[in-house]
Amino acid sequence: MQIKTDTRKLILTLIGEGQAKIGHIFKIYSIPEECRRCPLYQACMSKLKIGRRYRIVEVRKVNLPRIEKCLLTGEALIPVVVEELPIKIAVPYSPNIIEGVITTYTVIDEKCQSRLSEDYNAIKSGTKIKVLKILNTVECNNRKYMIIIAEVLD
Repeated sequence: MQIKTDTRKLILTLIGEGQAKIGHIFKIYSIPEECRRCPLYQACMSKLKIGRRYRIVEVRKVNLPRIEKCLLTGEALIPVVVEELPIKIAVPYSPNIIEGVITTYTVIDEKCQSRLSEDYNAIKSGTKIKVLKILNTVECNNRKYMIIIAEVLD
């Protein structure tokens, strides 16, 4: 599903040669200790957020005498431009939640969170979001929630 956002969040980062293809989508599940120790951490993983998904929109060619290798995978690192994709989350039901509104995200009931929110670990309570699309309304533990596609405004 393609959802239009007002502003694309473009980030220059590094990725393994095997994944460096325009259109490739990847998600950051965690940042391994090997990455934190890497001298290229600031140019690579430090710019990406856990739980978020990214799409490669540009692969940059590098003409260097030596190509750096990833400490984790051993692959050659390639500079790429990625765009952060909108997230799919559940929010408490409110008639004030409409497409286009900017609101503050509130974490929902823990038991419902992982069941209803595909990207629940991509955002913290108190973060501003812009509602791009309302998918549906559901009930969980006798509470009403809205499943939405949102742009994170952090």
